[in-house]
Amino acid sequence: MQNYHFDTFLSKKSKLADNNKIDNETFITNMKKIFNHIPFQVKVAVTILYLGVIALLSLLPVKDLPQVPLFPGADKLIHAGMYFVLSVLSLWTFHTSKVARWKLYAFVISWGLFMEILQILMRSGRQFSMLDIVANTTGVVLGIALYKVLNAQLKLQQA
Repeated sequence: MQNYHFDTFLSKKSKLADNNKIDNETFITNMKKIFNHIPFQVKVAVTILYLGVIALLSLLPVKDLPQVPLFPGADKLIHAGMYFVLSVLSLWTFHTSKVARWKLYAFVISWGLFMEILQILMRSGRQFSMLDIVANTTGVVLGIALYKVLNAQLKLQQA
């Protein structure tokens, strides 16, 4: 009796593993479609729009930002997250173009530095922060790493 239940369990587990394999293959196929078939102009528009969102959030006066109670250092995680997304978007947008990757990396990091410098110049209650630049750069590095892993593992990029 015990062997019957164990065999049934193994049989069900095997079927589940086969279904997961099919689901993973479907997921990868769908990711490739999304990754490779969105028109370049749309990807550029999304990336530029996101740059605008970062600029808006970085340059709005402090008094105009929502006052949400967060834990200490949360703003650094927000900075890292915003620049993580920006780096992934930039790499996704230009993954088949002739733009050298180092230029994309330099642009995204420079954008963060530019936003910090503008905060000084605009005198809107915002402050230049080296820790913000470190957080931005950390987000960029993590975004680049994720992009490279996804591209290597899922072979998202078309030749």
